[in-house]
Amino acid sequence: MVEAIGHGINYELSRVPQPLAEDLEYRLAKAALKKYETRRTPSGLLRSAWNYVEYTLNTQHVRPAEKEEHIRTGQLLTSMVMAHPKAHQDTLLGALTLSTYMPLFSKRASEIEVSSQDCEDVYRSLGQAMNYLRPLDVEEPPQWRMTEIGILALSARSRQPKLLMYPTSPREETSGVQALNHDSYFFDSKGKIPIQQKLLPTQKVYDECIKILTVEPMLDRALRKNGDTEKTMLSEKVNYLLSLIVTEASELSLTREEANFLNTMTEAVVAHYFEANGVGESYAAA
Repeated sequence: MVEAIGHGINYELSRVPQPLAEDLEYRLAKAALKKYETRRTPSGLLRSAWNYVEYTLNTQHVRPAEKEEHIRTGQLLTSMVMAHPKAHQDTLLGALTLSTYMPLFSKRASEIEVSSQDCEDVYRSLGQAMNYLRPLDVEEPPQWRMTEIGILALSARSRQPKLLMYPTSPREETSGVQALNHDSYFFDSKGKIPIQQKLLPTQKVYDECIKILTVEPMLDRALRKNGDTEKTMLSEKVNYLLSLIVTEASELSLTREEANFLNTMTEAVVAHYFEANGVGESYAAA
């Protein structure tokens, strides 16, 4: 069983992943806020936006009005990234992703429960973000960064808050120890369940606390279950997944086969939560 990385732990960088913002030492959260607040490059603005979010999550005893002010500042910074003429597409996607999760981070900072409607909102927003940056066509090669966002979207598609995956902040993602790297996580009452996403099976070894999510085998199983033997290239499989998320998030109709494929992929993604917790419970898409 993979134990969640939760509150009250004495973190040692050599043993566990970077902690949740709630568990970060206050002085570190404050120092990061100061370090990046004058940056004006797209990447600097995005890092500053993340730091405002993490500072808000870290300051549990700050007045609600001040928390709201920090979240608004973070949202403003993501808007500045999106309006910046030199913003790279990956940076734009990062800003849109952070903006999507901002209402949830605001709720976490105020210890308000995330709802199934919040999950629905995340799913639609992430799908629209992918569509905004690039209308997907199965004939075009995918942007692999979008695959990570697609996995986040599938977890939100479950409409169950405990099965919702969160993106890691730049601080969390750059642990400095390869075996502890992770790019998303589940978050429940026990804390963080860190997830490392891989397109293909990897020979890299990760710490036992890191749950590996490998995308291509999941795609292959979902396609086989649907009787689809035509898609053989990885780019084709990924584009198919992303295009269906964009379609559904835009409230357009799917065929029965397309809906079944997304249901199977959703089940495969959220299964990592139950496997990490060592419980027999599972999720079945409606």
